[in-house]
Amino acid sequence: MAGCDAPASEAGPPTRAGSLSVFEAELFYQTVGAGEPVVVVHGGPGLDHSYLRPWFGPLAETHQVVFYDQRGLGASRAVVNAASLSMERYLTDIDRIREHVAQREKVTLLAHSWGAIPALLYAMERPERLAALILVAPVEPGSRFREQTDENQLARRDSADLAAIDSIRGTPEFAAREAGALSQVFFHVFRGTFADAGVADSLLRLSLHERTASQGQLVASLLMAPLQGLDFWDRLGAIEVPVLIVHGAQDPIPIEMVQAMNDALPDSRLIRVDGSGHFPFIEQPMLFWTGVHAFLQQRPREGP
Repeated sequence: MAGCDAPASEAGPPTRAGSLSVFEAELFYQTVGAGEPVVVVHGGPGLDHSYLRPWFGPLAETHQVVFYDQRGLGASRAVVNAASLSMERYLTDIDRIREHVAQREKVTLLAHSWGAIPALLYAMERPERLAALILVAPVEPGSRFREQTDENQLARRDSADLAAIDSIRGTPEFAAREAGALSQVFFHVFRGTFADAGVADSLLRLSLHERTASQGQLVASLLMAPLQGLDFWDRLGAIEVPVLIVHGAQDPIPIEMVQAMNDALPDSRLIRVDGSGHFPFIEQPMLFWTGVHAFLQQRPREGP
């Protein structure tokens, strides 16, 4: 395993960026801020961390925020095959980021959306390496609420967004998997998950990495094919680390799902954020970060 660091020139909190070699992959990471590290697991599958980066300044004021691109996405390179793009490799990647970037025996993971799946599996399989878990708008670890989720998503789809997506998909740029075209498609997909579409119009800016645009769909299909039918609701009771769940009240993912998740976890707290959908850190940042900071302040400091 090898890695390299390079100082970043961005003004504000201290930053550094580098790469880490892990099993046929080069993981890109960037840290922002100083203090106890919080490792951020982005959503997808098939996205990169860029959609989260602009919104985590409040956390970098008190903690070291560790971003990374999942293998094969963003600035992280990987061999694109089923062996390399497996959930076991994803969990190992988190472990190496913990060990070599965060440099802690235990870390807090903050996972958004689909990122909750690898984060929860990490908590189950490597509990001794986890201090706490923050799940933001988590997807379901199974299919009990799938029908309700699908109905909510269908009801939230705006005809203008659907028309825009169809139009973009008919362009040569989309056929060539150009980053700008894919970013626009994801903008219109995400727009329907906001409580207030006007917030998305004014604040949501997506700029996917070229690698994400060109091979994100393939990465997602290779990763998810072995996970079809995955259901680990019955394993949530084994997770003993403290868990915070933050869920937007207008998220298409039903509140009943996260309430059931909160009930199944032995040491869990649920914060419902009114006036927010799937991106509470964008729509209601004050409420969101107040809850996250309160949770983190209750956690004991981890030694090196």
